[in-house]
Amino acid sequence: MFFPMLLGGAIAAGLGFAASEYDVLGTRAQSAAELQSAMEAQQARIAELEARVAAPATLPESLPQVDALREELTASRETLSALQSQLAEIDARLTTVEKQPATGGNNQVAVAAFEREMEALRASVAEQRSEIESLLENAQTAEEATAAAAEAARAQTAMTQMNAAISAGRPFEAPLAELQQAGVDDIPETLRESAAGGVVTLANLQARYPDAARQALATARAAVPEEGEGGFGSFLKRQLGARSVAPREGTDADAVLSRAEAAVRDGRLTDALAEIDTLPAPAQDAMAEWLADARARQAAETAANELSQRLTAN
Repeated sequence: MFFPMLLGGAIAAGLGFAASEYDVLGTRAQSAAELQSAMEAQQARIAELEARVAAPATLPESLPQVDALREELTASRETLSALQSQLAEIDARLTTVEKQPATGGNNQVAVAAFEREMEALRASVAEQRSEIESLLENAQTAEEATAAAAEAARAQTAMTQMNAAISAGRPFEAPLAELQQAGVDDIPETLRESAAGGVVTLANLQARYPDAARQALATARAAVPEEGEGGFGSFLKRQLGARSVAPREGTDADAVLSRAEAAVRDGRLTDALAEIDTLPAPAQDAMAEWLADARARQAAETAANELSQRLTAN
């Protein structure tokens, strides 16, 4: 409670005496008791809101609730500020009362009693002001925590949407902009460059790989015939574009492309690109279009994963 019971009686007596003797406080919209009740209600409300802020697990799933909570905290701070202003007004009026000469003749006992009551009232007003300032500080802290949680939830939602767009091969400008508005500034340049058009899907790369591999293998065989590639059988292999479809060991182009194909089938683009990077430049040039799309997707996936990990760590 803001007023102890004993001090409450003294304050009520002081206010009554001041109103009857000096008539400077006048008729007020809120009595001291009403102010006390209002402040107690606000204190209870702040405690409830702070308890709700202390449960961040629900924030990312319900962003509208976070916004509503933030609005309630702001309203509570405004109410507390109004109460503080009213207390300041009471304090000013009490100061005016104290500066006025006491009336009532030679009734020194009454005057002394009044001065004691006024001093007690002033001490109580100071105590209330201190408590209200503490409540305002708590409300500010809760509001800041709620705002931070809301921004984090907003960023996580945008990150999820961007990952879904990358996976589906759709543009992701909107979730990228949402991330920036949520305060995420260190967006990788790779994501900025590919946001407008998106990147090709893994399924697209898997479907196109056989043709790209045949072109690369034909180019490699034409440039540097493989060891033992003589005779009519080798001639047919080159003409028909026969190649290994199961991964096998070796450093020749066919072996490299077979391992890369297995990695593409498994969705391991980083491993597939590492294998293809060992091919001669002419062979890589022969599958340049596929490589460009694969590298763009791999770079976007890597950048998105790193960004998601940073957001989670924060």
